[in-house]
Amino acid sequence: MNVRAFAVATCIGVTFFAAGYAWNYQPDAINPGEIWSMLQSEHGMARAAVARVLIEPNSAHFSGLRTVDADNARYVCGSVKAMDKERQYVETAFVYTVAIDYARIDDDGRITSQRSTYSPCPIAADDKIADQRTLISPGALSMIKTVEKVIPKSSGGTMEQQLGQLAGQTAAHAPGSAVAPRSAVSSGSAGPGWTPAEQHPGSRVEATRKDELTWRVDQPPAAWPTFPTGHSLAKSTQKRTTAEALAFAKDIEARWEQSKSAEGPTRRPSPEEIKEACRALLTIDPTDKEYPRAWAAFVRLRKIDRDAAA
Repeated sequence: MNVRAFAVATCIGVTFFAAGYAWNYQPDAINPGEIWSMLQSEHGMARAAVARVLIEPNSAHFSGLRTVDADNARYVCGSVKAMDKERQYVETAFVYTVAIDYARIDDDGRITSQRSTYSPCPIAADDKIADQRTLISPGALSMIKTVEKVIPKSSGGTMEQQLGQLAGQTAAHAPGSAVAPRSAVSSGSAGPGWTPAEQHPGSRVEATRKDELTWRVDQPPAAWPTFPTGHSLAKSTQKRTTAEALAFAKDIEARWEQSKSAEGPTRRPSPEEIKEACRALLTIDPTDKEYPRAWAAFVRLRKIDRDAAA
């Protein structure tokens, strides 16, 4: 036995043990929280989605990852520390939406190759209820719970939107009410963009535009919205596979982003190309597993269409 090597190894081990005991030092490589986070599939997907848009993916260090269930959707929130173009480390927060496999990073383009609109991590449903209990009276909280039971959860939207829906339904069934019943809408529709058939076509188009402002990429409806006759999205389109429609939409988004740079204005998609990509997405069956991704792309394309028109 090599006594000298044994003595040196023993001294090194004792030194690290004493340092860890005195300063509570624990290397990141054996941090139980980080190891558990890596084993969770959703956290792994979040890490991969963030790394895809980083300038230096191999420099990424993640911390504080947690899963949040809010607004009928699931998110992974946390922070990432990575290098920027100047090889300096920057730490910032991110929010990953599980349903659409998309991460938003609060870095303003410092460590990512493309900028994205950032929204803070949503408040979990349980925490939101706890906050509401401290701000409202017991009687009001009881009324909100009753409303949540009456309004189907599949209707989506915020609490204010759901309360508006309930008020509309109540007014429609009230004696002497001038509001037309919504049976024609509810009989064969689900999701934003549906408007009463009795309305004038012009008012239906305006109502559809207002509904679009409430659409969210992470809250796909049960079915695609419909558009009135004469609307640009009501036209027939070429039949494409799901993969082809998603690829078409992705190309339009990429060209739009490139058109914002000084060297790429000629690649800017035309309004008709943007609408054609939207029509291609509308052909995807809502029961398709790629429907959430298609809905997210559709909402982004509609915003691009509005920005292009402006």
